[in-house]
Amino acid sequence: MESVPCPACSTFFIPRNKFQSFCLEPGCQRTRKALWQKQKLASDPDYKEGQRLSQKKWLQNNPDYWKKYRLRNPEKAGRNRSLQKIRNMKQQHSPKPSKIIGIAKMDARKSRVQSLSGQYWLVPTVAKMDAVKIFIATVPINPP
Repeated sequence: MESVPCPACSTFFIPRNKFQSFCLEPGCQRTRKALWQKQKLASDPDYKEGQRLSQKKWLQNNPDYWKKYRLRNPEKAGRNRSLQKIRNMKQQHSPKPSKIIGIAKMDARKSRVQSLSGQYWLVPTVAKMDAVKIFIATVPINPP
């Protein structure tokens, strides 16, 4: 099998089967599981309800957890308070949704470098996309 890039860490690895897209590094496996759970919560109402009930039951059994956590971690609690103040200010002064500019830039490449021919993997770092293998061939501007 051909090596492919891991969507989490962008390193190339040889998958064990055609369905494996993440490498075996523990951090990458955590990312894979988090993505799976996010998709499952969005698409399966029964799973989402089960998770909600589980969290509710855990919170009933551990009512003082967050109070104790903030006492044990004052630097994290302070950081969270500061960041929440910033989020609140941004929310109060946010522009209309139509004026928000996206992150991805989809402009065409204007350079005429001839050395780009070959096969490449496009590995997204911001957008939610799978890695895609592409072939780039240069086309002469003035054919002979």
